[in-house]
Amino acid sequence: MAVGIRDMTTRSGDPYAVLRIAAQYVSRFRGSLFVLKLSGMLAEDPLRMSALAEQIRLIVAFGIRVILVHGAGSEIDRECLRCGIAIEKIGGRRITTPAVLEIVTESYRMINQKWVIALEAEGLKAVGVTGHTGGLLTATPRPDGPAPGRAGPVSWGAVGDLEGVDAEGFRAWMEQETIAVVAPLTRGPHGEILNSNADTVAAGVAACLGAGKLIFLLNVPGLLRNRADRTTVIPYADLADLARLEIEGGIQDGMIVKVRALESALRRGVESAHLVSGTDPDALVREVFTHEGSGTMIVASKPETVP
Repeated sequence: MAVGIRDMTTRSGDPYAVLRIAAQYVSRFRGSLFVLKLSGMLAEDPLRMSALAEQIRLIVAFGIRVILVHGAGSEIDRECLRCGIAIEKIGGRRITTPAVLEIVTESYRMINQKWVIALEAEGLKAVGVTGHTGGLLTATPRPDGPAPGRAGPVSWGAVGDLEGVDAEGFRAWMEQETIAVVAPLTRGPHGEILNSNADTVAAGVAACLGAGKLIFLLNVPGLLRNRADRTTVIPYADLADLARLEIEGGIQDGMIVKVRALESALRRGVESAHLVSGTDPDALVREVFTHEGSGTMIVASKPETVP
């Protein structure tokens, strides 16, 4: 388990220990950009949203710029079930028929507004956008074809693979000290709305804008060595470690998409990626501003140790 802020102060015997440590990270990260990807289920609890918004306010107060990308998976699933529409996912990607796209679009609109309201309640300036608006995010339709675990070809429908990011559009909001809250709907080659994976979008935005950190906020405390045991958080890993863990079966289902996304971001220059609890009240700030962290920090390659 990660050491909490109170534990650190008590153990050191120095009442200012937490401030001394936090100051090191504040100095290092001031002026940096963090891209936060918020799991859709985090929007189900107003108190949880408020706690996360408070942590984001603290990060911004220390001069760190933030862009949020959010999901809506659990809300979309509920609405599909309510409407009697089949839920089909392959490798964490949702097959998006016209009926599903209507639900996806409305679910993203609703959750996007919730996050904007939560941030504004903390005194932050925020703007809710979809990647489709103004071509902020462009994508190519995923072609029909074979897919893992399927006997025949798969028709993906309105699924888009991210192709381009309007970096200047994002920078304009950052210059205005405004947090962009992004729903991962993207614009296709003919102006059509496409449903793109939020993890992939967050990684693409982070890489394009040269973010210092890409942080996934989850309903688990980090990357787990044993998925059935939440205390088995892996605190530090690199891409080689992830490859071994995947071979051993430790990375499955929706985590595979996250791992592919963060791998892409790290290979394109993002300094570190983090898998952090979005449900623990202070997990985000502990991950950013303490030595011990709270979740899993992943880098492209661990530095070699000097014997």
